[in-house]
Amino acid sequence: MAQQPGFANANTPTSLPSILCLHGAGTNSAIFNVQTIRLQRALSSKFNFIFLDAPFPGPPGPGVLPVFDSCEPFLRWTRSPGDSNLPEETKTLISTLCKETEFVGVLGFSQGAKLAAGLLLEQQVRGRKGFRFGVLLMAVSPPLVSGLSDEQRATKIAVPSVVVLGKEDPWRDEGRRLYDEFWEKGKANLLELEVGHRLPDLEAENKMVVDEILRLYRETGEGT
Repeated sequence: MAQQPGFANANTPTSLPSILCLHGAGTNSAIFNVQTIRLQRALSSKFNFIFLDAPFPGPPGPGVLPVFDSCEPFLRWTRSPGDSNLPEETKTLISTLCKETEFVGVLGFSQGAKLAAGLLLEQQVRGRKGFRFGVLLMAVSPPLVSGLSDEQRATKIAVPSVVVLGKEDPWRDEGRRLYDEFWEKGKANLLELEVGHRLPDLEAENKMVVDEILRLYRETGEGT
């Protein structure tokens, strides 16, 4: 069973800076906790990873079965798969959690990366303080936002980020589009790995993602 919204994978000490983790469509916070275990192990002395459940049920995502067949419910961030508007239910979940916890970064996978991009875009357009950096894993496009005009939606994101793509990912072109069209030049690093639509298994590739997260944290004001 998935954890309740706001579930924290607490590291020691609990005063560590927090990263909001957004799972892909057709999974949940418990599954994403397992999928990111290599990243968490490498960064456990630096960050507290907090996982949130999406509000809408849906079918299992790519690669979820049979490994996670007993981990229902499978959830997604939008009512329908192709929706690029942020539903009020999702917005409320995230805004409530962000009032309770201060996050230094947001990390999303697939549809969760689409949502992460939207959160960064909205905070920039609305002039809000919030996430200092973004980590977008196997992302899809466009950013998931609500209440923005067409002109605001076209704003280039300037929040320092890393966009991680899989060379064998069937949705690689969407991730590349997110990087090319929605980030201000020089504000996001592109990292391409020899994987499909999943997180890397190889230690060397996992270390590349870890190093990018540490770089972003350092360059955006570590300890401030």
